[in-house]
Order: sequence, then structure tokens, then C-alpha cells
Amino acid sequence: MSHTPPWQVRNRDSEVLYDGQFRTVGKTEECPHTQSAVVVDGECASQLVHVCREEKCPVHSAATRYHLSPKERAARSKEALAERVEKQTRLETLNAIRVKLPSAISRPDLEMAVLDYFERLGHDNHRRLCRAYGWDEKKSKGVSNVVVDYKSIGAKAIREMSMPDVQRFLILCALASDLYCPGYNPGQVLARDSNLARTAIRYKVDVLKIAARVRSELSEKKKGLGNPRRKRVARKPN
Repeated sequence: MSHTPPWQVRNRDSEVLYDGQFRTVGKTEECPHTQSAVVVDGECASQLVHVCREEKCPVHSAATRYHLSPKERAARSKEALAERVEKQTRLETLNAIRVKLPSAISRPDLEMAVLDYFERLGHDNHRRLCRAYGWDEKKSKGVSNVVVDYKSIGAKAIREMSMPDVQRFLILCALASDLYCPGYNPGQVLARDSNLARTAIRYKVDVLKIAARVRSELSEKKKGLGNPRRKRVARKPN
């Protein structure tokens, strides 16, 4: 059973009872037609309830089915038409733009697409890209803590980029998600079929060489932190 009215469901399931096609029955309201049912949506999903779906039930006949008044039917028909008009208008607007797009992307179109893509990447990828570009991560006071507004930082930098740099940034946005390394599996290496690995191959970037250099640098840094030089202390003469 579903608490969704049938008029709101586009593809109805013949095995599902929708709102208005049944009445939920309490322990003191059971009738000969009472049946068990499972809720399939909403907050009570998977909950077992008892319902009556008999239209002429002597106990529940007055409330088994829900009937729309003429005024309600007219209002809902008007709402449905408005929704269809809006959806179709937006689709046809998109198609009208599609046929007018030039062969070469203009600066406003490219900037719009890059900004939209960047905003959808999420906070962690915003941070990674900002650090890759070395953008200043100025902190500001948020609702509950001090935060970095990476979206604003990135948006400002993108608007100041040259056209070629905006195009390059779009490619880096597509690669940013491959910078994530799962903490639960620190030994996991970059997948060969990832965008980052494939792009490295196309541009002849030696990932193994980079990994060896990074490992050496971090090992030396760790060794230096683990064995700090002891400061000599002058001893007082006896």
C-alpha cells in the first residue's frame, strides 16, 4: 500500500493500493474484509498494517474510498496542465538553444558550463582544485565554525582566467574526483581505467616516476622529523 494519491502516480502498480483505495484499520475497527498490507513508501515504509479495501463494507463504507469534489478535480486538472506546459516549454527552449549553438564555444557559454560543473563537484574536490592551483584559502565564519568558501574562491579565479585557461580548468574538473584516496584502503593505487590515469598516458606523464620522487621526498621528510638534531648544551666547569 502507498499513501500517495493515485492521480499523482504516472505508472501505477496493479499490486499496490494507493491513498483513497483503502482505509487503515485499528484493532478495534476490524471487519470481515480486513487484510494485512505492507507500506511501500514514506516514513513508515516496510511497516505492516491492516486495511479494508471493500467499497461496500458495512463498517467502513463511508470512508473506504476518497472521492474528489468537482472543485478539487478542476483545481488538480489546472495544476496538472500548468506543470505540463512548464515542462514542455523548458524542453523546447533547450532545443531552440541547441540549434543556435555555434561550432566554437563562446566565452560566456564556456564560463557558464565550467562554473556549473565546478559547483557540482562538492566541497572536497573544490578544496583539491584550489590547492592544485595554489589559490589562497581564506577562512570565514560560517554558521557553526570557521570555513573556507571554495566555491567563491574558484568562481572568482575562473572569471579572471584567459579562455585557454578556462578550457584547461574544465579538464581538471573532470579529473578532480580521481584525487580521492580512501582512508580505509591506503594501499589502493590509481585505477588504470580512471580519467586521471588515461589522461596521464595521453600526455606522456610518467606516474611511476612521480610516485618514486614523492616517496623519496616524504621518506626524507619523515626521517628528518623522527631524528631531530640535539642541541649542544655547554657544561659548566667543575
